[in-house]
Amino acid sequence: MSGAYLGHGVGLRVPHYGRALQGGLDVDWVEVITENFFGGGGRPWAVLEALRRELPVVFHGVSLGIGSLDGRHEAYLERVKPLAAAFEPAWLSDHLCWSSFGGHFSHDLLPLPYTEEALRRVVENVGRVQEVLGREILLENVSSYVGYNASQMPEWQFLSEVALRSGCFILLDLNNIIVSAHNHGFSPRDYLQGVPAHKVRQYHLANHTDLGTHKLDDHRGAVPGAVWELFEAAVQRFGPVSSLIEWDEDVPSWDRLRAEQREAGRRAFEVLQHACPELGLAQGAMGAQPSKTVPGRVPELQSRTVTADAPTLEQAQRLFFRAITWPEGSRDFLARADAGTQRELEHVFASSEAFDRVERLDVYADAYFYRLLSALAEVFPRLAYLAGSVQFHNLITDYVLDYPSIAPDLRRLGDRLPEFVRGHERCANAALLADLASLERALGWSLDCPEGGRVSRAELEAVPIESWPGLCLVLAQPSRRIETEWDLVAIAGLCDRAERDAALALAPEARPCSVLVGRTGLRGYLRRLGAGEARALAGFHAGSCLEAVCADLALHDPSFQPSDMVGNLQRWLDAGVIGSLSLQPASVASAG
Repeated sequence: MSGAYLGHGVGLRVPHYGRALQGGLDVDWVEVITENFFGGGGRPWAVLEALRRELPVVFHGVSLGIGSLDGRHEAYLERVKPLAAAFEPAWLSDHLCWSSFGGHFSHDLLPLPYTEEALRRVVENVGRVQEVLGREILLENVSSYVGYNASQMPEWQFLSEVALRSGCFILLDLNNIIVSAHNHGFSPRDYLQGVPAHKVRQYHLANHTDLGTHKLDDHRGAVPGAVWELFEAAVQRFGPVSSLIEWDEDVPSWDRLRAEQREAGRRAFEVLQHACPELGLAQGAMGAQPSKTVPGRVPELQSRTVTADAPTLEQAQRLFFRAITWPEGSRDFLARADAGTQRELEHVFASSEAFDRVERLDVYADAYFYRLLSALAEVFPRLAYLAGSVQFHNLITDYVLDYPSIAPDLRRLGDRLPEFVRGHERCANAALLADLASLERALGWSLDCPEGGRVSRAELEAVPIESWPGLCLVLAQPSRRIETEWDLVAIAGLCDRAERDAALALAPEARPCSVLVGRTGLRGYLRRLGAGEARALAGFHAGSCLEAVCADLALHDPSFQPSDMVGNLQRWLDAGVIGSLSLQPASVASAG
């Protein structure tokens, strides 16, 4: 990794993808969530292409789980490596945490115990990750609510040792330091002093919420005064380090985000002008300068001896994962646990009078379910609306219990949802809702899948007319055909207009219908197919050639004319539905 200073940036989130496509973001750099681009194409990749033409981009992952024990890193890196090769981010970062157990993802940043065993495991995993990627990564300190009795060192020593032993760098989240300092009772300034200056490559600046018993890292709202103060202290200690504004909930206008970014630049400039006048920096031109760090001390590891009966890392993670994925929450898990499990919980997790261990675990338990619920509501908004909040909540509760997440990309969580809904015994309108879920699953895929080939009118016209009977067509990759018993196009439109009663009123009017789902440019579309067009596409999908498809249509519709098929071909070409052409030999076509 180059270690170049990028200046002051903004975390780019989905509400501002449209602006990114138009250009003119007017910040030094942006950070994107790596997993949002695992689809391989569509609008997300178009956003990356637009960004890379304009300014530096950093990939920030949330599912690497560098401290996880279940060997999910290799599959994750298979997705990240080609993405990084295609778009060449300034650097890649993720979190110093674990996130999965037994092949199931929590989609949360779960804290590690600060033990020598955990340290060895993380350093080993970082080595493998950096070897596969061919570059150093950055690891971010996470906000935490749970502590471990077995921890042998403070968090900043653990983070520092990981960086020093593995060769990785540090993304120092200053908001997370303040949150964790409040939740565990340490000094944010001690944290800064305990981190080796030459390892810090980036800051995160964000907001949090004070809930009394604890502070919650929710990235909702402007950067608060306490974080700005710690930022200024960090700039004075570490020198010019790239900073980034994170605002993930209730995302405001771009102008508001840019104002926060400008404030970070202003504060850093004022501190550096006072602390490092020899740099001669002009405000707004710091990106041209090399990073200068205040030497500081490299912390010496001061670990305490762990007791012989301390739980292993695997035992601690197993218990943690069971507690936070328990359907009724950690407190119910504890109430139903046997005496041995209750003793184990007390042995593993630290507690305090104001914020006991079960309340701490419940922070993660609450986040686990609601994160999955909100992710599925985002991918299946019409299903959530038509089912109603209570039924959708119950459906997703049952679904997550049967099909916990097995993919780092949350958008893949609902891949089996349509079939689950169809077979749900207590689901009203199960068949209709299942078909609607199938429609939304297909639409989601079409929006971010790889483009693939699309046949042009010129390519079709280049095929000699005498060969047309043997033409075979394959749909373009973003296109899907949904067979249903309802007018899903009309129902989806009514859901979009918040006309739930009208949409449900169409349910009794079941009749066979075929819907084409696809993408034109960067926008998805739904189109109801006529009976002949639907039958023709089904024939091509089954491998039939043009001559055989026309013969089948004529057999089922005496009014069919060859000009009808010409019209279909023109319509499909204009919509980019045809992905490829091939020719069957004349004898095979005639036999068909």
